[in-house]
Amino acid sequence: MDEVTCVLGKKITFTKERYLHIILRHPELEGKENDIRKTATHADFIQESVYDKNVLLYYRSIGEKEYIVVVVKVLNNHGFIITAYIANIIKKGVIIWKK
Repeated sequence: MDEVTCVLGKKITFTKERYLHIILRHPELEGKENDIRKTATHADFIQESVYDKNVLLYYRSIGEKEYIVVVVKVLNNHGFIITAYIANIIKKGVIIWKK
């Protein structure tokens, strides 16, 4: 387990169990642990989930119209990574922070 500080100053936990969950569902992210961390610490923008105000989506561009998205649940100003994936569209929702 490790912890990073995101661009909002929140501590975010990233566990081995979550990483294994991510690569099981999104094998294209295998070997990309550091890219997942970097997305939380150096996001291009952060969006609030339309389904849960305590869930934030951290986007970081990795190509033309391609992003790594890291989904973080935040409780009491501390977050933990739920999942991550590669996307070529931006979900609906309010952008709460932009680089």
